[in-house]
Amino acid sequence: MRLTRLEISSVRNLSSVSIDCAPGLNLFIGPNGAGKTAILEAVHILARGRSFRSATIEPVIQVGAESLMVRARLIDEHRGQVAAGIVKHRNNRTELHLNEATERRFSDVARLMPIQLMLPDSSDLVFGRPQERRRFIDWGTFHVEPSYLDQLRDYQRVLHQRNALLRSLKGQRSDSMERELAVWTGRLIVLALEVDRARRSYLDRLFPVVTAQLGELAPDLELTLAYRTGWREGSTIEECLGEGVPRDVKFGLTHYGPHRADLRLAIGGTAAAATLSRGQAKVVASALRLAQAAVTSDIGGRQSLFLIDDVGAELDAAHNERFFQALEATGSQVLATATNAMALGSAFAGPGRQLFHVERGSCHPIDTKE
Repeated sequence: MRLTRLEISSVRNLSSVSIDCAPGLNLFIGPNGAGKTAILEAVHILARGRSFRSATIEPVIQVGAESLMVRARLIDEHRGQVAAGIVKHRNNRTELHLNEATERRFSDVARLMPIQLMLPDSSDLVFGRPQERRRFIDWGTFHVEPSYLDQLRDYQRVLHQRNALLRSLKGQRSDSMERELAVWTGRLIVLALEVDRARRSYLDRLFPVVTAQLGELAPDLELTLAYRTGWREGSTIEECLGEGVPRDVKFGLTHYGPHRADLRLAIGGTAAAATLSRGQAKVVASALRLAQAAVTSDIGGRQSLFLIDDVGAELDAAHNERFFQALEATGSQVLATATNAMALGSAFAGPGRQLFHVERGSCHPIDTKE
């Protein structure tokens, strides 16, 4: 997937911005507060239906405006030229369009736009909570396994029902409620195994690519990866859920299942979070994102779009150059921000690179011809 044209209205301090995108690197340069990150945020809203900076849409909509709008023209590997657009109103009403037709499912736009978001806190993929790594796994699996999103949603729905019943059981127990719990537990097990199978299949493809990418970025880091299913190793989920009923009832929560899964990252047998510096963790996170883009391309048949905020932060010049060389090798399009025209070495040279100057909510291309 490649963006060819991007139009943004009323997103933070961006009143009206139109951008013709280069096929490789699009680097947005300007002072802090100029609106650079808002450009990436707008693309994320189109692709995912939400901001990566705010839990609600109201702070994102420009002061004095009743709605924001993001429209894009893109070239998709399977559908050719596609026009996508989103309007989000202060009252939370959303209008989504694909090729001028109303679209109700955000997943259809998300599938067309496999974005890789890299923020200054991208090291949280190593240091953060398991939830961060589960999102990473689920996003990658969604783009290579057509049925995965439905499986995951079904699992989450049944999990919600089981947890509601567990809270009811906390106050009173009856034979009928115990039978109902057994029914929901049986459904949960079936769906849990489907989610687990899809994730494992994806990670089997991903792990060797991560190792190869990290070997290019930081040969001195010997990372091992392991998937933790969300239930005890060596036991089945049936056994764990059966034994865990008293605790589940006590807390009104299901303690075993894919919703408790994690991706274990280790260096020399020690958890990476306890070993790596923030800079090293960012290199590992970069390898994970690059690998995910490669697998999405190889299996899902779509190139990823990288959104990189404050590019180069916490990386030295050597690591930064290696990262951009590896990024270019993926064939992905990149939208990145920086406070200055950083040195990129030989990466993204020629017509594949376009620099833009962003200031006070306006964006203009910089002529880089010598």
